Amino acid sequence: MNSLFFLTLFLVFIFQTSVNCNDEIHYPFHIKGQQQKGCDTTLSGFELLFKDNITTIHFPSYGDLIVNSISYDTKKIDLLDPKNCTHRVFLNLNLTLTPFQYYYVLKNFTYLNCSTRVLQTSFIEVPCLSGSSYHVYTVDPEVPMPSSCEEVKTVAIPFKYNPYISDNSLGLRLTWNLHESQETKEENQTRDSHTARNTVVGMSICVFVMATVVRIKVHMSRRNFQKKEGQLLHSVADL
Repeated sequence: MNSLFFLTLFLVFIFQTSVNCNDEIHYPFHIKGQQQKGCDTTLSGFELLFKDNITTIHFPSYGDLIVNSISYDTKKIDLLDPKNCTHRVFLNLNLTLTPFQYYYVLKNFTYLNCSTRVLQTSFIEVPCLSGSSYHVYTVDPEVPMPSSCEEVKTVAIPFKYNPYISDNSLGLRLTWNLHESQETKEENQTRDSHTARNTVVGMSICVFVMATVVRIKVHMSRRNFQKKEGQLLHSVADL
């Protein structure tokens, strides 16, 4: 019976691992060129590229961003800019045609390109966007623009540049919101596929276990009958 018990546990383990998705990347994300085990659907915009132990996601309006972490419960993905310039991402990233939006509350800020340094305290230069002959700032759109500056773009971003919160990982936190009908359809398709597979494998395991139990009971009954028959013959011989 011990061998039967361990065999059953082994089959259940194989069954469970065969229907789970990748331990690290789950729906709706998927690795480019790979079909996740147990996941029959892939969604546009959630394709990840894994190369040289680095996971990235591509945005047509900007390029590749490094995936730092993904929280599926809160629908949160933290990204890093390989060019180490968060505000360059803010300035160029267009999430309109993607399933993503910024995780933080947004506010309009204006990027200014100035030919000379602006000494006003409300102007803080963005180093990674500036050069030796020009200086870039993010300011509130209501702030009067100096004569040496020209507006580059006004965009809705999580925060303007600040040296105290300019870490590469800050701000590049996105969330996703699939259309409910699409999300429900994809989840239902995946769930139905899993349910069908689970039913087939589960029934196969049950049939195997029941057949094995029956064989063991038949074998034990035969042994008991032979034992009793032997005892009876021995008793008759003694007479």
